[in-house]
Amino acid sequence: MAILKPLSWLQNYSTTKLKGDIFAGLTVGVLLIPQSMAYALIAGLPVIYGLYASLVPQIMYALFGSSRQLSVGPTAMDSLLIASGLGLLAVIGSQEYIQLAIILTLMVGIIQTFLGFMRMGFITQLLSKPIISGFTSAAAILIGLNQLGPLLGIDMQKGNIIVLLTSIATNLGKIDILTASIGLFSMLLLYALKEWAPKLPGTLIIVITSIGMVHLFEQHLFGLNFIGEIPMGLPHFNLPKIDLGQMALLLPLALTLALISFIESFSVGKNLALQSKDHIVNANTELVALGSANFIGALFMSFPVTGGFGRSAVNFSAGAQTPFSGVISACLIALTLLFFTDIFALLSYPVLAAIILVALRSLIDFKYPYELWKTHFLDFFMLGFTLIITLFFGMIWGISSGMGLYVLLLAYKSTFPKIQVKPFDEKGEALPAPTENSKTTKNHPLFILKIDTPIITINIESIEQQINQHMILSNTNNHALLIDLSTVQYIDSSGVKGVKRLIMQLNEKNIRILWYALHPSLDAIFTTKKMITGPMEKTIFKDSTAAIEFLRKEGN
Repeated sequence: MAILKPLSWLQNYSTTKLKGDIFAGLTVGVLLIPQSMAYALIAGLPVIYGLYASLVPQIMYALFGSSRQLSVGPTAMDSLLIASGLGLLAVIGSQEYIQLAIILTLMVGIIQTFLGFMRMGFITQLLSKPIISGFTSAAAILIGLNQLGPLLGIDMQKGNIIVLLTSIATNLGKIDILTASIGLFSMLLLYALKEWAPKLPGTLIIVITSIGMVHLFEQHLFGLNFIGEIPMGLPHFNLPKIDLGQMALLLPLALTLALISFIESFSVGKNLALQSKDHIVNANTELVALGSANFIGALFMSFPVTGGFGRSAVNFSAGAQTPFSGVISACLIALTLLFFTDIFALLSYPVLAAIILVALRSLIDFKYPYELWKTHFLDFFMLGFTLIITLFFGMIWGISSGMGLYVLLLAYKSTFPKIQVKPFDEKGEALPAPTENSKTTKNHPLFILKIDTPIITINIESIEQQINQHMILSNTNNHALLIDLSTVQYIDSSGVKGVKRLIMQLNEKNIRILWYALHPSLDAIFTTKKMITGPMEKTIFKDSTAAIEFLRKEGN
C-alpha cells in the first residue's frame, strides 16, 4: 500500500459529504477555540500559540491523513509533557521557551515523517494498552491537579504528585472566593450541559456567557485573572533558528513526544474507522500526515499537535465525512485570529481551567483496570507500574519505564515460551497428560507439540528442555511426535542447530518426528538445512489429521 495518497478523500466527493463536513467542522472549530487556548496554557505558552497550533496543522493533515474524522490539534496530555520537558530548559512563557517549543515541534515532525517513510508504523504495537491506560490516567491526574491553581485562584508549584498535593494543602487557606465560585460554577454547568443537552456546544456557551458576564460586571471583578490582549492576525512564516546544542537537549523529549502523540492519534483514528466501517487507517500514512502537520506547523509558529480523542469524537458524531471538516475548523480559527481575538481577551482563567478539568474526565478509565485485575494480573501490574512512575517521577520517566517493562516482559516470554504437548491415542483422541506419578503406568503412543514463538537463539535451550521433560514424563518408546509449526515463521541459525540436536536426542529414544502446517517461509530451511530425512511426503503434512492418518496406515 502506498504511504502517500494526497487528497484521496476527494474521490466521489459530493454535496451531501460537504454539508456534513461543514457542520462538523464548525462544531469542532467552536470547541477548539477555547480548548486550544487552554492547552497552550498547560504547555506553558501564551494562549495565541494554541490558536496557531490549530490552524496550519489541520490543513496539512487534511492533505495527507487517512482518517476521515480525526481532528488534529493541541491535546492536554502532550501539552503537559511539553511543559514538564521544556520547563527544565527555560523559564516558562519566556521567548527562549517559545523558541524551544517551536524547535521541538520541528523535530517531532521530522522524526514522525522519517518513521513513516521507513514504514515503522508497527511501533504502535510497542506500547500496549495497559501502558497507555496507566500513562493517560496519570497524565490526566497531574494535569487536573495543575489546573486547581487557576480554578481556585491559588499559586501552585509544579512537579510530581507529592509536590502538587503539598502545594494545594498549604494554599487552601488562600483560595480566592470569586475565582473559585466562577470556576466551580463553570464546571457544574458544563457537566449539566453534557448530561442534559449533549448536542449543544456546552464549551462555547460557557465561554460566551463568562465573557458577557465579565464585560457586564468588569468593574466589580477585582482580582479575577483574564487572558488579556491577544495578538490579532495570522501566524507568519518563521524558520526556527537551529541550534544543534538545543536540539541535542530536546532529542529525548522529541522522541518521546513523536511516539506518544502518534500512538495517541493512531488509536483514536483506528477506533473511529472501526465505527464508520468505510475506510482503513494506515499507520505509515498517519505517521507521515502527523509528521507533516508538525513539521510545516512549526514553520508557522505551532507547538506539537496530535489527534485528540474528545474533538475527534465530536467531529464523528457531528457528521464529518472527510478530512475537509478539519479545513473548515481551520478556517474558523483563521477568522477568529483575524477579527475576534479582542472578544477572548475577557475570558478568565478559572473558566479555562473548568473546561480542561471537565475534558480530562474521559481520560481516566476505571473500568479497564478492574477488568485486568480480574483477568490479566500481569497487564494490571504494567498499568499500575506505569501510573505510579508517571505520578511520582514525571511523564517521560513514566512512559519510558512502562515501555522498558513491556520490552523486558516480551523478552522473558520469548526466552521462556510455553510449549504445549498433548498426548493422543492411535485414533487421534486426546488422552490425559502424563504426570510424575503416572509416567511408569501410562503409555502414550502419539504426542502433538505446538510452538507459538519463533525458534531463535534466546529460546532454543528452553524449548529443548521443555520437550525433553515432556517426553521423559511420557515414558515413550517407539512412539511419534507431531510438531505443529503453523505459528512459527522464523528459525535462526542457532534455532536450526538446536532443532537438529533435539531430533537426534528424540531419535535415540526411538521417537519418530513428523511436522505439519509448515509455513512457506520455512520451506528452504527444512530442505537445505537437512531438518528432515527421507521423502518430504512422509515427514511433512498439511495438518494433524493427515499426519495421524499416515501413521495409522503405516501401522497397518
